[in-house]
Amino acid sequence: MALTIVWVDGGADGVTETFKISTPIAHLLLACQQGVIVAADWLLAANCAYPDHELQGYFTQANPQAEITVKLLKQGSAYRHKVWAEMGKIPYGSTLSYAALAKNIGSSARAVGNACRDNPYPLIIPCHRVVSANGLGGYCGATQGDYIALKTHLLAIEAQHKP
Repeated sequence: MALTIVWVDGGADGVTETFKISTPIAHLLLACQQGVIVAADWLLAANCAYPDHELQGYFTQANPQAEITVKLLKQGSAYRHKVWAEMGKIPYGSTLSYAALAKNIGSSARAVGNACRDNPYPLIIPCHRVVSANGLGGYCGATQGDYIALKTHLLAIEAQHKP
């Protein structure tokens, strides 16, 4: 499934609505203001219910070629956006090493890893598709534990539905 990201500069004020997306691996909590996603985070242990969100289709969509457009509040530096944009080019069901992504944008693997760690929109900006040259690498700032299990499951789900 392809996500088209529209970056919104500020202006996302007002009431914050939260949506919990139930996935086969964990819950993803989205905070939205006036149709703009302003934050996203994995909930590793949650039992509260929120209405479904369009991104639920990431896991339930029969057509991995389908596209969803999401509006995200612009955060981070110009460099982070360069890295995140390059991550968005990694096809669903595929991976790319930190070093290869860095080479694509004329940077270093360590700097790419830092941008992955600082990704404010896990799953939406697919940092889970960036792996180390000799293994999974990290995910959401962790190198072991629940977040690495999430990364493993995300990659397995995408591999099953690879176009």
